[in-house]
Amino acid sequence: MIQLQAGPITTITLDRPHVRNALDLETIAALHGALDLAVGARVVVLTGTGDKVFCAGADLAQVATNPEGRREAGRAYAKLLMRISSFERPIVARLNGHCLAGGVGLLLACDLAVMPEDSILSLPETAVGMWPSMIGAFLLRDLPRKLAMELALTGRKVTAAEAVSLGLVNRAVPRADLDAAVATFTDAILARSPAAARIGRRAWRDAADLPLDDALALLAERLGDVMDTEDATEGFLAFLEKRTPTWKDR
Repeated sequence: MIQLQAGPITTITLDRPHVRNALDLETIAALHGALDLAVGARVVVLTGTGDKVFCAGADLAQVATNPEGRREAGRAYAKLLMRISSFERPIVARLNGHCLAGGVGLLLACDLAVMPEDSILSLPETAVGMWPSMIGAFLLRDLPRKLAMELALTGRKVTAAEAVSLGLVNRAVPRADLDAAVATFTDAILARSPAAARIGRRAWRDAADLPLDDALALLAERLGDVMDTEDATEGFLAFLEKRTPTWKDR
């Protein structure tokens, strides 16, 4: 269901290839459990088993056969997206294949993303009488409304190159280069202040929907929080002493 490889770079793998790594209630609960175990990581990589599909979204077999649990499933998925978005460590999405329906929500909730150049993104929900509802909370922040609506209403397939041009993913690379592209991000994150990343990511998320004056006031206070950390003191000293900093925050 879920594989976990713990360490400074913790990898969480969706492991349901027989259903294209689809999300059922048990898998969502397992993802929460994996994130609980990843709190000591410096950076998390979220990926899937196989080379065909990263995540196909909701497990339609469970949804179709459990009408009483459909609202519960929607709420559980929404809580998972919030958990990923607000996680205290950066999360990099390593798309191992196509990213469909609720899988797009997982992607958008992550901080950074890499995908194979022969893969696509798509929101096919309306073809089965559903709607990419919670995904819109992220998609409408990342895209103009009419483009977001086009993807939701038509299910049009977005190529990897277009996904990069739209800012939905950071890199589209040949499959052979996928791990190296992910490592470019994770290695860079490991070399930089974990305290700054932890406080700064939350500050940007909290400021995203505030009026400009309120956003600037909040961000000024959070910058003060960053500068009060041991990491900032170490960073300043390392700069003056022309050496590599040894970060205190872990």
